[in-house]
Amino acid sequence: MAKFCIHCGKALKEGEVCTCQGNVQVQSGNVGSDLSEILKGMFTKPVSTLRTFTKDSSFSIALILLGVFCAAISLFLLSFVKNAADATVSSMGGISLYTVGTVNVQIPYLKIFFICLVVGIISVFIYTGLLYLVNSIMFKGDRSFKKVFSMYGVASVINTAALIVSAIFMFIHPALGVVVFLLGSVLNTLYVFKGIEMLGVKDENKHGYIYLITTVFYALVLVLISVMFS
Repeated sequence: MAKFCIHCGKALKEGEVCTCQGNVQVQSGNVGSDLSEILKGMFTKPVSTLRTFTKDSSFSIALILLGVFCAAISLFLLSFVKNAADATVSSMGGISLYTVGTVNVQIPYLKIFFICLVVGIISVFIYTGLLYLVNSIMFKGDRSFKKVFSMYGVASVINTAALIVSAIFMFIHPALGVVVFLLGSVLNTLYVFKGIEMLGVKDENKHGYIYLITTVFYALVLVLISVMFS
């Protein structure tokens, strides 16, 4: 009577031991080295790195990268709020912005951080979902959401670094922090556009339309959501 592996279902010969679990361990061990290669490659050879890691198997790494990206967005917005509050206090001649009458008002920085984090995560999935739909349905490109998500995650590395540096600079020189943020956003846009070339639509004349339509749909969704919850 034939035996089957309880993990993968592979038919086994008498006395044979399936190696599927060993393969899983090898693959999981590659996550750290792949992550290191991505972080280094996006600063030294970004296009080649995008091409290498725009694949289904990089989905778990993309989850990590985009999680850090959303945390970096939250950190930047938090530093922006803190800087704006301090600037307002300074413009009022040092009068405390946090006291109204006899009530001491505290800005909920931790709450702001987590709200921004959740909103950032939702926004990432909305954008990558729209990019997947536009690319695969409208332009008959690659039909793998994981591949689209992986591309977007790898492309976010430079922007994540820029956001973290910007958050630090906001406390030292706000204008310089804004400049770094803008530069990171521009690079992120260029890398996402370059990444679209790897999503299965061979006609490069359509890549710009894929990016434009996705961005417009994304903006419309954000406006619709803001109206619904306003």
